[in-house]
Amino acid sequence: MIPKVIVSPKFDSQKIIFNLPKCDVEVSFDPEISQEYFSLIKALDGTRTITELSSQFVSLSKKNLHEFIDELYSHNIVDDCSLPEGRLGIDVLFEIEDLTNELLYKTLYKNPFWLACQNAKTKGDIPLNVIYGQVIENYHFLFRESYFDAPVLSYVGNLNVRLALNAFFAEEYGHDELLLQSLNSVGITRSQLSMTMPLPETMGLCNALAYWSHNDPLFFFTTLGVLEGKDIKQDSFIEAAIRMGFPSKFIDPVQTHSNINLKGEHGNLTREIFSAIPIIDIETIKRLRSQTYLFVELYDALYTGIWNYYSNPDNKLLRLVNEI
Repeated sequence: MIPKVIVSPKFDSQKIIFNLPKCDVEVSFDPEISQEYFSLIKALDGTRTITELSSQFVSLSKKNLHEFIDELYSHNIVDDCSLPEGRLGIDVLFEIEDLTNELLYKTLYKNPFWLACQNAKTKGDIPLNVIYGQVIENYHFLFRESYFDAPVLSYVGNLNVRLALNAFFAEEYGHDELLLQSLNSVGITRSQLSMTMPLPETMGLCNALAYWSHNDPLFFFTTLGVLEGKDIKQDSFIEAAIRMGFPSKFIDPVQTHSNINLKGEHGNLTREIFSAIPIIDIETIKRLRSQTYLFVELYDALYTGIWNYYSNPDNKLLRLVNEI
């Protein structure tokens, strides 16, 4: 504990008076020790621990000193200025990034969708509906981005974080329209998409992000690096589509969306945010780590779901609501 007097004291001979909102608290001392306690009160300035105070005021027993400070604390005359045990925000993020990457390499990068993208060389290596379905589901995801971006735009924890988030949202807004251009080129219209339902895995990720954004913004911030492709120099989905000979009208809008993220360094937003957070307590770090497992599982489920549904020739490309 690092005690600090937060109520101005009035010293009067052998007593101290603290003026509280509802009443005055008066503390009286024996003449021979009053000056020592007066000095102690002045030393409670938020710069010394109780151990240091005990060493400084050796004429007062540790028991009496502790009891006196505890009594002041119980009357809200003294506050505890000690910081919770924790670590720098950016150091915590590096730990979460390492854990996330470890989990991604065990799951996402080994799922059938991304393996197919990495190995595709010519047309037909990936079912046509999987290519279209990937853009459809990402359209649904970006169309609902406000569900999980909007709640953190008023983040009160840190001004610099709030400014960075608002700048990010201004650049990110409308990216669903780029994917709509891609889908328009293959005959899929806005009105058709408005009548379709995203895959459960897509909505599952959207809903989880919306929940975290509302209830645990700090964890939500840790997901932005993955969602915005922090460590990706080129999208393997786009590379696969190019190798497979898809027309530029289909590829270019998707490429534009990817390039905006890369050139705007959206993937580094998370590091910018956590660099502005001075300390994160140990319990919060544990919570961030535990939820990372769920996030990666949901993210992996999204792309596994895309492959499982759209690679099945019996499934329709557009999941029309009135047909489900």
